[in-house]
Amino acid sequence: MVIFPITGEAPAKELVGAWQAVQEREQQASSEFWMVTQPAHAALAGDLAAALTDDLFGSVDATISRSIALHDAGWSMDDADQIHQLRADPKLKPRSFLDASVEEFLVAWKKSIDTAEKFAPIGGYLVSRHFERLSERDAEKDREALAHFLSQEKQRQKKLRSRISLVEEQALERLVDALQFCDLLSLYLCSGSKRSVTFDKPALTVKRAGDEYQLEPFPFREHRQFSFSAMRHPAELDKKAKSGAIFYINL
Repeated sequence: MVIFPITGEAPAKELVGAWQAVQEREQQASSEFWMVTQPAHAALAGDLAAALTDDLFGSVDATISRSIALHDAGWSMDDADQIHQLRADPKLKPRSFLDASVEEFLVAWKKSIDTAEKFAPIGGYLVSRHFERLSERDAEKDREALAHFLSQEKQRQKKLRSRISLVEEQALERLVDALQFCDLLSLYLCSGSKRSVTFDKPALTVKRAGDEYQLEPFPFREHRQFSFSAMRHPAELDKKAKSGAIFYINL
């Protein structure tokens, strides 16, 4: 689950890395939250990928963008279980994806890769490489479990690679870069952060001014509106109050 605390976060003047901004939001204390499921966040990432200019990561066709939209599908059951628990006990605090144990996120990662692979070999390959890179970020956790995961995924990638017509390894790695950029940008948007942030690949700045976003350099083919769905917690007892919402973002 991606957590969007409902709180008056004052935008800081200095730029921070996008991942730092996401971490800050996921750990921010609040009594009320919007909750964005991992599949909903991933769907936004897929929409962002479909809108990218070709000069950033190469051509992102419909198969690639759909694969990116599926990259967190394996979290769906975990999110459903958590929603059920939260609806049963409004006093519980939502758990961010950052709170997942190594065992929990490895199960979700594998399910996500399986889903993407069933859709397309290149989808399975890209999502596998995505989580391989993320495992390096979490290297100080359960090293034995992560090493086993990496060994399995290297074998999977070798099998899938033979079924992918795209020959150049560099081109595939650029598409993994595209997945990771859209993943992080989506997490930043879904967390509701008001911080102005920087990205490394590509080198890009997102500046916030109220509800406006200014991306420099601009990574999309044209300005357009994106959206993601969220659920409120605690759910309002008043039936007239909204317990769900769709957030619209103009980029």
